[in-house]
Amino acid sequence: MFKFFILSIMLFVIISCEQQDTKVESKTQNLTSHSDCENIKSCLRIPLGGKVKTIDPGLVNQVLDYIVVDQLFVGLTALEKDTYNVIPALATSWQASEDGIFYTFILRQDITWNDGNPITAHDFVWTIQRNLAKETKSSNASALFIIKNAELFHKGEVDKEIVGVHAVGDYKLSFELEHAAGYFPSLVNLRVYRPLPKHVITKYGKNWTESNNIVTNGPYYLNSWDKGNKIGLKRNSTYYAKEKANIQEIYYYIIPENYIGLTMYEKNDLDMIGGLYLKLPQTEIPRIEENAQLSREIQMGPQGCTEWYGFNTKRFPTDNINVRKAISTAIDKQLLLEVIFGDSNIPAKTITPSWLLATKDDEKVGLQFDPKQANEFLTQASYPEGKDFPEIVLMRSTGETDDREVSRAIKTFLQHYLNINIKVVDLASNRYMATIFGKPFEERPHIFRIRWCADYPDANDFLYQLFHPDKGYFGWLLTDENLRQELTTVIEKAQWVTDPIERKILYRQVEKILVEEAAVVMPLYFDNVQFLVKDRVKGWYNMAFGGQHILNWSLEN
Repeated sequence: MFKFFILSIMLFVIISCEQQDTKVESKTQNLTSHSDCENIKSCLRIPLGGKVKTIDPGLVNQVLDYIVVDQLFVGLTALEKDTYNVIPALATSWQASEDGIFYTFILRQDITWNDGNPITAHDFVWTIQRNLAKETKSSNASALFIIKNAELFHKGEVDKEIVGVHAVGDYKLSFELEHAAGYFPSLVNLRVYRPLPKHVITKYGKNWTESNNIVTNGPYYLNSWDKGNKIGLKRNSTYYAKEKANIQEIYYYIIPENYIGLTMYEKNDLDMIGGLYLKLPQTEIPRIEENAQLSREIQMGPQGCTEWYGFNTKRFPTDNINVRKAISTAIDKQLLLEVIFGDSNIPAKTITPSWLLATKDDEKVGLQFDPKQANEFLTQASYPEGKDFPEIVLMRSTGETDDREVSRAIKTFLQHYLNINIKVVDLASNRYMATIFGKPFEERPHIFRIRWCADYPDANDFLYQLFHPDKGYFGWLLTDENLRQELTTVIEKAQWVTDPIERKILYRQVEKILVEEAAVVMPLYFDNVQFLVKDRVKGWYNMAFGGQHILNWSLEN
């Protein structure tokens, strides 16, 4: 208990020294106005931390764009609250072939654009071909490459007619995939798959998203867009589930300074703040938690991101598995997160968020915090009590103060529990990535930080493209040939299996190899973001994937 207290003080002192006085004077800017809303009682006001660049679902490439697009456009499937199970949206049902290569979706027959024109399977085919076309310049086109011949068409090597998506009549859509993919129903929820109004894009070209031109198919439509300042949405009366919508209007206000946003929230000019909308100022959290009214309005929500550290397995001494295990078991993640973030984030033992891997018969995966065991690992690596252990480098990209504090805390834990020293090196983001991926292995850091946010709620997006031994960004971390072969077999099988429970069991095997048997990665925490939400907003919850279900919220006055 005494050691816990001393270590807490050590971390607090380090972090206090790192924090800068970021308090700013309150600026009296009339960024919101009740006159924007036709009726404030049914109008939701949300801040955005920067400009929205585009609301074209095929071109969006930043979170702020996604936030608005998700209210304007709906796809074949949606995601269920809490479980993130795939549920019907524009499709009423779907079926996979036995080999997992072919998918058939049956569409609703009561869906229209908000100008009254019907939405059919032909709209989906046209949309996918349009987003794949090289001249469209969609940064998300690669998400479509799982469709047969999609990548070849994108490269200009084949005609669009042989891309594996076809309309079978007006209300049946058929996909042929490059390989089996049990996660495909999740994938078609991505924005790049959502149907677009061909008749409007053909008429207006690049200007089709202007407020006077655009038509949408989601629960809301674009009413106004004062670029760089605010965006106004109104309830879509043609939406197939319009009876659910209690909120008639949504206004998004561009507020780059989170301190200004918090002031406006406290003045009742905003209905919520936090998360991906506009992050709460970290230095204001203690005041918020002590304030009787504000503390009552604190809400938490998952974000679908994992903070983890990788070990350079091709550089001495982190090429030694016992060194890697010693470091992994010497970090008290719970204490680290409590001191730096309060109780917001969740300690991680896997790369994939635990709630995406959960089944009734869960087996524990991951290395536990155990200083005694950590020292035994270090002794097995021939460094008893840290004696003669060489200085190693932990590298991170420059960014928010929180990230720097985490690195300093890890340094403190390793000094305290293992008597080893690490050098923390900060690099600008572009130089950091060039070092991690471009330098010879002996010039890359011993330990490096990665933050990974998945696009859809499936372990495939956390594990396959990161750690597949031959195709993943970090496949090089796994050097043991037997484990490479085992992981390849399991991770590829998990791609085509359609039973969700079996897929989760397979992905837990992948995690076990990465974090335990080879110990090439050290998961640190899962993001669990903090919000302030006014009492008048009822039924609020945060979705980590697929867009916010504002349709299911309501306003009470």
